[in-house]
Order: sequence, then C-alpha cells, then structure tokens
Amino acid sequence: MARNASRPGLKRAAMMLAATGALGASVIAAAPAQAAPVQQAAAPQASVQQAAAQQAVGKRAADRIVWVYVWATNVNVRRGNTGACTDYPSTGNCPIIIRKVSKQEIGVYCQKRGQMVSDSGYSSEWWSYTYNGGDQPSGFVSNVYIRGKAHLDGVPDCAW
Repeated sequence: MARNASRPGLKRAAMMLAATGALGASVIAAAPAQAAPVQQAAAPQASVQQAAAQQAVGKRAADRIVWVYVWATNVNVRRGNTGACTDYPSTGNCPIIIRKVSKQEIGVYCQKRGQMVSDSGYSSEWWSYTYNGGDQPSGFVSNVYIRGKAHLDGVPDCAW
C-alpha cells in the first residue's frame, strides 16, 4: 500500500470539515463586534507566534492533511500544544500521551526537527504533527515509526 494512498472516504470527510470551517468563519465574520475590548495579560512573543501558527495549521487542516502509515504497534501520540514541545518535540518536552496508534494510517499536517529516536534499526530526528479529528488535541509522533524516509516526502516542515 502506498504511504499516501488515495482514500475516498477520508477525502470526503476532509472536504466536509473544510465546508464546516468555512461556514463557521462566515458566521463569526457576521457577528457584531464587542463593545469594549477585553484586557489580556501580555504573553511572550514566541508563545503568541506559536499559537498563531498552530491556529493557521488548524485552518488549513482539511486541504493539508497528508495520510501516512504507522508501521509499529502502540506508538505514542504526544500532546503537542505546549511551548517546549512545540519548539522541540521530544519524550521529555511532550510527556503527555493523548493516544496510541498501531499499524494504521494517520493524518499529519507537518513535521518538525526534535529528539533523535531510534528503533528497530531506524533513526529519525523528525516528528510529525498529527490530525486527531474533531475537538481532540493534536500531537507529535516520531517519524521513526512512520513508513518512509526520516524526513517524510510530501509532508511540509512546520512553519512554527
């Protein structure tokens, strides 16, 4: 099976997700503005940029998901929305396991350089940022467990 094989059902689901997102964006755009802005605490610039980049990834989700095959069993998907994990994916920086995947296709948005992982004769310092569907949090999986090169062809580097 090709790593990025065409999956009609998944493409249809992605198109529905895109249509739902477009409808939500039009409803938000039509909503009246708030009377007074809410005062927010100042955040470090890097965190603001990371949050904006992650939101942008979510907005492009339906048309940028690349389906890849996880060849191993019980592979950890590590929560990826914390500063240290977003900066440098690793087992230490991403300690929260949000789910496990085994011998299946998963959707990924992008990949980022992080901790070197070696298993079963393979090594990779690249981690892929996963699509987990719906309102579930996204997370990172080491590319060492994904069929393909250490730096996956067809998967863009994360912009953040």
